[in-house]
Amino acid sequence: MMKRMVKPFYIPPDLLMKQVASILVFRQTTRWQGLPLWTKNLSNLFKVAAGATGIGCFGFPTHPVYEITPRCNLRCKHCHVRAGEGIFDELNTEDAKRVIKSLAEVPEFRMLVFTGGEPLVRKDVYELLSYARDLGFGTVVATNATLIDNREAKLLKRSGVMGIAASIDSVDPNKHDSFRCQEETFERAVEGIENARREDLYIQINIAISRYNLDELEELLLLADSIPAHVVLLYQLVPVGRGGEIWNTILKPEEFSWVMEKTHSIQGRIRPVVVPVALPGYFAYLTMKHGLSPRTASRFFKGCIAGRGMYYVKSNGDVWPCAFVAVKAGNILETSALDIWSNSETFLKLRDRRNLKGPCGSCRYNEVCGGCRGRAYAYSNDLFASDPDCPFVHQNFI
Repeated sequence: MMKRMVKPFYIPPDLLMKQVASILVFRQTTRWQGLPLWTKNLSNLFKVAAGATGIGCFGFPTHPVYEITPRCNLRCKHCHVRAGEGIFDELNTEDAKRVIKSLAEVPEFRMLVFTGGEPLVRKDVYELLSYARDLGFGTVVATNATLIDNREAKLLKRSGVMGIAASIDSVDPNKHDSFRCQEETFERAVEGIENARREDLYIQINIAISRYNLDELEELLLLADSIPAHVVLLYQLVPVGRGGEIWNTILKPEEFSWVMEKTHSIQGRIRPVVVPVALPGYFAYLTMKHGLSPRTASRFFKGCIAGRGMYYVKSNGDVWPCAFVAVKAGNILETSALDIWSNSETFLKLRDRRNLKGPCGSCRYNEVCGGCRGRAYAYSNDLFASDPDCPFVHQNFI
C-alpha cells in the first residue's frame, strides 16, 4: 500500500473553517441559493475544495492543475493548448507519476486537476488518477465530456475521481458544435455529464464567454442550474493559443462590466456558484457593491490567483503560474514542485502585488482583484503590467 503524502482536507482544522467562511461571505454578497444542493454533497465537495483559502479566479487557491496531454478528440476554436494539432509533448507513465508525486510534496496542495487537451485520450489516465488518489489527492478531471459513456463514468468513480469539469459553450447544439469543430459534441457532452452525475460525481460546468455567445449568458447559467452543476467557471476569452486567432470575439471593457452585473443578478436565482475566470474585477465589484472594506474582503476574495494559488503543469513538466501565462517557472523533472512553489522568482513576485504597475499597482482593490495577469501578459508581454481591459479603469470608477 502506497504511503499517503497529501494531508486530508480537515488538517489543519482552520483550513476547513476558512472554506466555510469564504462560501458564507460569497453567499452574503451574491444571494447565492445553492447551499441545500451543496449540503447534500458536502463530503465530496470538501474534498474537491481541499486547499481552498478563499474564492478567486479559477475557483479558489490553492491547487495544482496538470495538463497530462496536449492531444484531444476535438479541435476547439479557443483552445489555449492548441490541442489536437499533432503536438505530442507528453510524459510517459513513470515520468507523469514523478510529477504527481512531486506535487504531493507541496504541503498546501490537497487536490489535483487533470486536464489537457482531453485527459481521457491517454490510455494510462486511470492508472495516473489511481496513483494520485493513493497519494491522498482529491482529483477532478477537466474534460469536454464527449468520451464519458457509462463505462468511463464508472472507471472515473473507481479511480477515486471526485468530479468533472465539463465544457458547454452554447445552449444551441449547432453553435456549440461549431465552436468545438465537430458535429454532435453538444449531445455527447450533455450525455457524458449525465453519466458522471449518475455516479454522484461533483459537476462543474466550464463556459468560454465571448461575443460569440455573450447573448446566451443567462440561458447558459440556467442550463448549468438545471443539470444541476455545483460550480460554473465562466471563462473570459484570453488571446492565447488558438484564442489568439479570434481576437474579434474578445469582450471589451464595457462588456466585462455587463458580464459582472448580469452574473451577479442571476447568481441569486441559481444553485451553482458562478466564478468568472480572467475577470478578477468581479471580486472588486462584489466588494464595492456590498460596501466591504478591501482589507476585510481580501480575507475571502483573492482575485487573480496566477502564481498565488494556481500552479499549472504543462504536459512536458514545465510549470506556469497560470494556464494563460506562458512563463516558465521551472520544470518538475529538473526541480522539485516544492522548490518551484516556494522559491521561483516568478511565483514570489506575483504574490506581492506591490510589483504590479499602472492602475493595477495603485488600485485600492488590488488585493481582491490584481487584474488578469494572463490578459496583461498577452497584450504587453509584461506579466506585471496593468490589466489593459479593466472595466473600472475604462469607466473611471477607480
